[in-house]
Amino acid sequence: MRKYIKLISIYWFMGIGIGSLAYIFFLWQSGAEIQTVQQIMNVVFISGLIGLVSMIFESETLPVIWQFIIHFCLVYSLDSCLNLLNGITTSFIWSWRFLAEFFITYLVIWLFIYLSFSTRVRNINKKLQEKN
Repeated sequence: MRKYIKLISIYWFMGIGIGSLAYIFFLWQSGAEIQTVQQIMNVVFISGLIGLVSMIFESETLPVIWQFIIHFCLVYSLDSCLNLLNGITTSFIWSWRFLAEFFITYLVIWLFIYLSFSTRVRNINKKLQEKN
């Protein structure tokens, strides 16, 4: 049971960290100067949920392509909910521009995670080789 609570906590806080950084970047890009406490809390909560959705990659029964498709759709839905909660109009959320921005952001975040993970694996393998 402790293992699952720890895993849920890790995914929750990683989601909050990555989501918050992405949100800050988009605030900076759009030139937004003021955010309400409610908007910040929405970002934290939805980002945590996105982190939990990422637990789908722990599944060993689903093919990886389905994991990505399901993850992409759920994250897109949660991001759309976040924008609605924070007062962004629905016409923007269902636009090609939003989809393109979301897709690019999704790829950039995955590239960062992939590079971070592969660096960590490379370091572990290097330490194992030194040990042997």
